[in-house]
Amino acid sequence: MSSVALLFVPLLLQSSISCSASASVSKIKTRLIKETCKHTEYYNLCVASLESDPRSLNADVKELAIILVELLQAKANETLWHVGDLFKKVSDPALYRFYGTCIEEYRAIVERQIPEAIDALQSGDYMVSKKDAEAAAAHADSCEEQFAGETQPFSDQNKAVHGLSLVTSSILGILG
Repeated sequence: MSSVALLFVPLLLQSSISCSASASVSKIKTRLIKETCKHTEYYNLCVASLESDPRSLNADVKELAIILVELLQAKANETLWHVGDLFKKVSDPALYRFYGTCIEEYRAIVERQIPEAIDALQSGDYMVSKKDAEAAAAHADSCEEQFAGETQPFSDQNKAVHGLSLVTSSILGILG
């Protein structure tokens, strides 16, 4: 074997061992996410949401809850803006009321429920934070109910907020 080849063999072995160790660490870190998400009604949504945020890999359960509240806040804000844009284009009086109600419901989530959930979570009052997450789900449900029997252009977003609210509530329930 040439001396050049002898130089590369240890490097290849080290690289292989390093990759294997890295994969093991990653599996261990995602194990907490998966074990935690088993306590929720929406396991796949929970895992996908947490794995979408790189902070989750090094998080404990409380930090996972914080990440979920932040993800919920982002999704609720996105939905509120989307509903607001649709509201501006509505001319039908019934739809005008429906969209108006949804805006009120999402404002309650964004301006009241989520800030209260964050404050309660940071102060260790997990049950209050859990109730705020549940209230966010109820607000999303109220919006969805406005369109019973009607086509609603943001139903998927509404359902995502509902599901993420319940996932967050379940994780907060683990804490206290």
